[in-house]
Amino acid sequence: MDSLTQIVLGAAMGEAVLGRKVGNRAILWGAIAGTIPDLDVLARSLFDPLRANELHRGVTHSILFSAAMAPVLARWRERSAHTLLAVFTVLVALTFVQSAQSGVVRGALLAVTAFIVVLIWRRKRAPDSGTTKEWTWLFWWSLVTHPLLDCHTTWGTQLFWPLPWKLSWNNIFVVDPLYTVPFLICVGVVLFLRRESRWRRWVNWFGIGISSAYMLVTIVCKRVAMAAVSSSLERQGIGYADFTTRPTPFNCILWSVNVDAGDHYLLAYHSLLDTRPEIRFVRIDKGLAKLGPWAGHEMVQRLETLSQHDFTIEQQGDTLVFNDLRFGQMGEPAPDKPFVFAYLLIPEGDDLRVELLPPERAQPADLGTLFRELWVRVKGV
Repeated sequence: MDSLTQIVLGAAMGEAVLGRKVGNRAILWGAIAGTIPDLDVLARSLFDPLRANELHRGVTHSILFSAAMAPVLARWRERSAHTLLAVFTVLVALTFVQSAQSGVVRGALLAVTAFIVVLIWRRKRAPDSGTTKEWTWLFWWSLVTHPLLDCHTTWGTQLFWPLPWKLSWNNIFVVDPLYTVPFLICVGVVLFLRRESRWRRWVNWFGIGISSAYMLVTIVCKRVAMAAVSSSLERQGIGYADFTTRPTPFNCILWSVNVDAGDHYLLAYHSLLDTRPEIRFVRIDKGLAKLGPWAGHEMVQRLETLSQHDFTIEQQGDTLVFNDLRFGQMGEPAPDKPFVFAYLLIPEGDDLRVELLPPERAQPADLGTLFRELWVRVKGV
């Protein structure tokens, strides 16, 4: 999920493990550990876009990584907490700098980072009563809950790396305020309570409980949506090989539906509040024949694996476009809309070059109108 949510979850885990002994330092270190798995986005600076996307949510999102890093971080923190904290601050800042679109924003982030690092080095280190074993548990739980949460979203998480499987249960959108905001409020309240207060522990676990309960709600909503889609396909006599459902932005009521119907896909929105008797689908041809001699090319096969074989091919002039259907289109499905994630397939002699199209191109000029339309659609038709 988004970085703020992972920070909040890591902070709550830190408080649950060691808050009574070390107070807000447990929240700070838990929040830092909660961001570490997403440092794999720095691969964008080292590799081409395709390879960077393949590496995202890979080794750093595995149980093995969490198990290996937790004791290392615990011992490093014990010996050189200031250095570790400064390094983490710089690395986390770099991930935000990479995603910033404005040079002014990037400059401001770097300036703030430099200021924080100076404060860290000037601050005196205070002793704490946490043992190395307890700090290891803090880092373990703050690290491992990150990929466990990401498994519920769409991209796919290689939890059992080095095995190649990526888990994506598709029951919550990558940003969902109903999951994050109550959780954030509880962690924020904890920051102002004394470490000896019994309310501190209760408030923290209340936040964990609220977020966990909402996650269960999203799973139930997904099952209801899947049942409705299956029934509608059967009533309409539509043959299909498989279908997937994914939540739309910021909610678990409106679901995006992709139906694999052989040589084409059927795309639709379905709200749990719909009163219309049947789901109306939009047909999108797969266009696999357009690949021609490139069908068996290594780059195409890698893209197929990355998209979990949920893709279409379209022709744009002399160039082929590989559309990753997992993230859909912005707004109600339509044949002429661009998909959020797409790649250009550019022939270069006997080879093929892959170039990521900027996701921003799929955004309409008026995002306000888009969100209003989304809200109307959530309420059902």
